[in-house]
Amino acid sequence: MLAEQILSLNLTTRKICKNCENGTVISQKMRLLYLLRNDVLSPKDLVGDLSIAKPNLTILARNMVAEGLIEKLRVENDMRAVNYKITEKGKEELNRMILELNEYIVGRLDAATELSEGEKSLEAALSFLSGVK
Repeated sequence: MLAEQILSLNLTTRKICKNCENGTVISQKMRLLYLLRNDVLSPKDLVGDLSIAKPNLTILARNMVAEGLIEKLRVENDMRAVNYKITEKGKEELNRMILELNEYIVGRLDAATELSEGEKSLEAALSFLSGVK
């Protein structure tokens, strides 16, 4: 059933890289950097996209700001509100994480055919899921 496959994909991607050399997990940090890679987003947007509670986002964002991976931007017309933006250091870290994850996944596939078929299947699934509201 499609719903079960989507649920399985979601759960699998959350733990896919626990055995990577550097212990990388598709973490909230990686997901947050990925969401911010092209956009400046509000906490409200991020809480919804990451499916986490606002206090958890606050802690995650505070730590990532301290690491220099993201920055806080005050909203011009409401100085109490903030948005988040990825930094150059954050982009570099995201690219490193993606490369490591890709190496891990490719290393687990036996043949180029498997890789090609897997990519096609994932592209089809993502295309479908992008249209689901």
